[in-house]
Amino acid sequence: MTKRPKHLTFILIEINSQRMWKRKCHRHCRKSRALCEYPGGSQVAIADIQGCPRQRCRLLAMGLTPGTRAEICRHNAGSCCLRVRNCDLILGEDMAQYVMATPVQDQDRQTA
Repeated sequence: MTKRPKHLTFILIEINSQRMWKRKCHRHCRKSRALCEYPGGSQVAIADIQGCPRQRCRLLAMGLTPGTRAEICRHNAGSCCLRVRNCDLILGEDMAQYVMATPVQDQDRQTA
């Protein structure tokens, strides 16, 4: 039996009497921020998807896989518009907080 990678480890946390799943943080995700924290026009690379397995599966099915580049188009009241693989996606703030991303410039420096 093989060990599960650290990426698949979830912990259950409780905030304001509300339970939610959160993935354990690993090194390459410590520099990342939630997608809803970036200003409009930012170029980012998806680093990780957090949340419960159901939310994670839904976001992965939309094409938000780790390593994918995206552009934040704009933020409206309660929503985040982004362009991924030549498609426009609009995520609510509650879903956008589970998508962790790093600025593209930082990731380019690491690979060079």
